Amino acid sequence: MDQPLRILSLGAGVQSSTVLLMSCKGLLPKLDAAIFADTQWEPPQVYGHLAWLEEEAAKAGIPVHRVMAGNLRQHTVDGWARRHKGDGHRYASLPLYVSDGNGIMGTIRRQCTQEYKIVPIERFIRRNLLGLPKGQVAPVGAVEQWYGISADEQRRIRMSDQHWKRNIYPLCNLPPMLPKMFTRTMCLDWCRENYPGRNVPRSSCMGCPFHSNAEWREIKKDPVLWEDVCRVDEAIRHADRMKGEVFLHRSFRPLREANLDEDQMRFNWNEECMGLCGN
Repeated sequence: MDQPLRILSLGAGVQSSTVLLMSCKGLLPKLDAAIFADTQWEPPQVYGHLAWLEEEAAKAGIPVHRVMAGNLRQHTVDGWARRHKGDGHRYASLPLYVSDGNGIMGTIRRQCTQEYKIVPIERFIRRNLLGLPKGQVAPVGAVEQWYGISADEQRRIRMSDQHWKRNIYPLCNLPPMLPKMFTRTMCLDWCRENYPGRNVPRSSCMGCPFHSNAEWREIKKDPVLWEDVCRVDEAIRHADRMKGEVFLHRSFRPLREANLDEDQMRFNWNEECMGLCGN
């Protein structure tokens, strides 16, 4: 293969949207494709924005693909409340909060990013874009996988551990592509300047335990969405074979009772998703 495929991991949030749109406008090299891994549990505004991105990318000849590994919401309820796989899918955990009621608190290992984002994207690249049958070794350097990591998030940069792909971070100029590096704020400014009136949402699953209180408050503004995430929180409370109670909110309290006015409690950004699912 003479030229590696340029593939963007698209989260449909601020940074990855900026990378895609910069490619559409020719500020960045033209992408061969963008891939959105759909957990089926994103906010409605993200899906609306994604549909708009698909239209803009199509004008520039860049296909946007949607891939799925099942419904994360349903799998979470099935996995924690009933401990069964649910529609044939293996259960994968969110980084939930657990308290045994005696002062011992902790979090559950996060598997959702790997299972619902990284794996389906890599599978699609290998099978659909590279055309490799299952088990076949991909050529060295066959893919440049682009990520929307901005200059203020450089701690999230990771080298690829796969011989067939190289991780690219255009907003950090790794490798050099833009006249300057872009922070998230600069991405927002660029989008406002180039697409006036277009609101770019933050991409994140509805029940993500990494939500800030500001994000929980935003969800609470919609009674239907709020009721749904509260029901998920209640459904997972007493999981089979779990010594303690399980929560979505980092206060180790039921979501309906959590104090959402504090900004922000004990949030360690080093625990946050490392950006491999896009932004």
